[in-house]
Amino acid sequence: MTTTAAYDNGSSSDLDHDDVLFQNDLDTIDEWTATTHLLSENDFDMIDLLSTALDQVTLQLNQKRRDLQKKSSEWTTKTKDRIKAQTTKLEQRRDTLRGKLVARYESLNARMNRDAETVRLRDKISFVVGVGNACITPALTARAPTWVPLFYTLQSSYLLTLRAMIYRYRGWHYFIFDLCYFVNAMTLLFVWLMPSSRPLFLATYTLTSGPVAWAIITWRNSLVFHSLDKVTSVFIHIFPALVTYVIRWLPEIHPDTAVGQAYRDQRFPALHAPVYMTFKETMVYSTCAYLVWQALYYVFIMVRRREKVESGLRVTSYSWLLNDQSAKPSLLKRVAYTFGPQYKAYMFMLIQLIYNILTCIPTYFMFKHFALHTIFLCAMFAASVWNGSCYYMEVFSRRYQLEIEQAVSPRQTAPKESSKQD
Repeated sequence: MTTTAAYDNGSSSDLDHDDVLFQNDLDTIDEWTATTHLLSENDFDMIDLLSTALDQVTLQLNQKRRDLQKKSSEWTTKTKDRIKAQTTKLEQRRDTLRGKLVARYESLNARMNRDAETVRLRDKISFVVGVGNACITPALTARAPTWVPLFYTLQSSYLLTLRAMIYRYRGWHYFIFDLCYFVNAMTLLFVWLMPSSRPLFLATYTLTSGPVAWAIITWRNSLVFHSLDKVTSVFIHIFPALVTYVIRWLPEIHPDTAVGQAYRDQRFPALHAPVYMTFKETMVYSTCAYLVWQALYYVFIMVRRREKVESGLRVTSYSWLLNDQSAKPSLLKRVAYTFGPQYKAYMFMLIQLIYNILTCIPTYFMFKHFALHTIFLCAMFAASVWNGSCYYMEVFSRRYQLEIEQAVSPRQTAPKESSKQD
């Protein structure tokens, strides 16, 4: 009883003191951010502060709930009531922080996009860069293929950096731990640090032309030129495959076959003649690389960050796919829930492993046949273009038509109003 009483008094006094500090922090945040209407570093620092505070309160709340479930039989009724009161206070804190965080996001977004001309100019620049990139890449591949790895590296440096910054701001940064980013890192590692590693090249080749390239279809990547996010998604899925394609078939696509052969032998010793890949190597190297990524992902995201993901504070690819609330659940979700929600994560990993194995099998044949590999890359690019055309025709055109209708409707109603006045 003494321990329980001490727990009651200590927890109550600590929480009351925390209430004062918590309210002071909120007042400081309001004063800090209410002094200017201009976009500044304070906005982003404040969002990080609120996000951190929200994470801490959520963890405290989850701990209180676990304590209430595990130790409730040892406590008196008075202790239970106090724990429930503390839990209610923590819930109120969480709701307050969430409300402020959402309000700051909306305010920041409104200030960033309040100038319609700026938004249009940004989209126009993205469109020009996207179209230019789509024209330069095939020309560079056909006429100067030795420059493709450097071209890929330069684009990766700013596209992936921008994505990391934007996703961190939106709270989506756990997506950056997905397999496609891991494979992009493998590609850069081989090109610049380990060009003589044959196992690394074969693993990179099979994964880039396998599950990562096929993700353009499975994830419906769209080549929408005015959208930086969509262009980046297409880039990270198709460009690594193009790089390994160029390295594998450099003698065939170089204007001078002998020069291409000599350059590849010197620059990428992993492909020094004879160039071959057995079916066993195809499956073993790709699966081993995949399992390394899956083990890291499981430990650092699915285990160490589980509370944040399950509470909805962070979004991952598997939580986004498996928590789909649409009326008709997808086939992936139905399969993942075959043995109940408690095994959904493990089923999702099994599905990913099967997908990885199935999509890596065709890479064995593509490694042996230049024409087959070329057709495959063209098909993946065509799929992204098709998805982009569907976006423009079915989504973007509707918005554009709505804008036209909204602009025309005041002109149509004006004569009617004037006739009524007459």
